Amino acid sequence: MLRAYIFYRLVKNTLLTAFILSLILLTLQLTRLSNVLFGIPFKDFMGFLVVWNAYYTYFFIPEGVILSTFFLMKHFKDKKLLHVFYSFRISDFRIFLYCSIPFLTFFLISALLSNTLLEEKVAFTRKNMLFKLQEKFFSEVPAGTFVSFGAVVLHAEKREGNTLKEAFFKFGDITVLSEYLKYKGNGVFEFRRGTVITEEENYFVVKFNEYTLNLKQFQKKKLREKRLKESKVVNYVNVATLPLFFFLSFTVALKFCHGGLSYYAFASLFIVVHQLIIFVVKLML
Repeated sequence: MLRAYIFYRLVKNTLLTAFILSLILLTLQLTRLSNVLFGIPFKDFMGFLVVWNAYYTYFFIPEGVILSTFFLMKHFKDKKLLHVFYSFRISDFRIFLYCSIPFLTFFLISALLSNTLLEEKVAFTRKNMLFKLQEKFFSEVPAGTFVSFGAVVLHAEKREGNTLKEAFFKFGDITVLSEYLKYKGNGVFEFRRGTVITEEENYFVVKFNEYTLNLKQFQKKKLREKRLKESKVVNYVNVATLPLFFFLSFTVALKFCHGGLSYYAFASLFIVVHQLIIFVVKLML
């Protein structure tokens, strides 16, 4: 009975804590994206939410284990249940073993998902969502104003249907001045009669009758592969820290915490240390 109770409490509180932390982080992210959310299709937005919450709930499992372990030990001490356990010859070691069962469950699941749930996949989903918004944005650029989206700055004096006239276009080190500009979709811009100015080391000016610029050609495939590998390393470290913080949380909560504030202080300390470890690993990659 005690084993089942501990399993239920730790699993429920760990998942709930991890999910709440993922929602807090999501709220901060949505605050940054608030100016573009209304233009994103509902289906794509929901897909982003699912991927985000799946990854960050997984990522915050160590925090969930830390807090749920401290809360469980605090509950046992506040209710004087430890003395009851001792009277039935249930030792600290046996309680530790009971707590280890849900911990091992989380550890094994986290290890199995370490190559699947990746931070870079969340970033890719966000970029894909913004790319679809970009399609709508560039197709409806108003005339007479300077507008920017990501690394692109665009201005046109007039608009006729899908064609912009007397256009100014800047992307990174490339500036294009053209009489006509049409957005073809999928990141492709088609210019007619104008000038291309590049700014790599020296300025180069080239006149053209027709010029096509594909923004996707500037995407770096090797960089994405590198980030995928880095995401896997972060997951491995995250999983590897689980046994340490579970053991420390159980031991400290059982032996050294006697007042309400001490539980929160030690739990907060362990969470900060865990995030510092992840931060340092990311800096080293």
